[in-house]
Amino acid sequence: MANRSIAFSMFFLIFFVLAISDMTGVRGELCEKASKTWSGNCGNTGHCDGQCKSWEGAAHGACHVRDKKHMCFCYFKCPLAEKLAQDKLKAENLAQDKLNAQKLDRDAKKVVPNVEHP
Repeated sequence: MANRSIAFSMFFLIFFVLAISDMTGVRGELCEKASKTWSGNCGNTGHCDGQCKSWEGAAHGACHVRDKKHMCFCYFKCPLAEKLAQDKLKAENLAQDKLNAQKLDRDAKKVVPNVEHP
């Protein structure tokens, strides 16, 4: 009975980790937002990048054409992507801890103490 429970738990945990990893390829992805501090046409990506980093705290910036306008866009780490990456890491750590605990349980059962009975 205990083996079925352990097997089911492991199956569920592995399924959960795989589901998260398939659902999100977002580790390290960036979210694009139009710059709030840039005015006018964006013709120099280097300047846009510098302003996004220093003024808006972005990871980087770049000039792009949107709706026929040359605009500066800043790229930030997506909060959702960061949370999902942390959740995936936690799930992987839990799976590893569970495997280690099972190994310890198996090893403990193999060791039979030598106890002398009176």
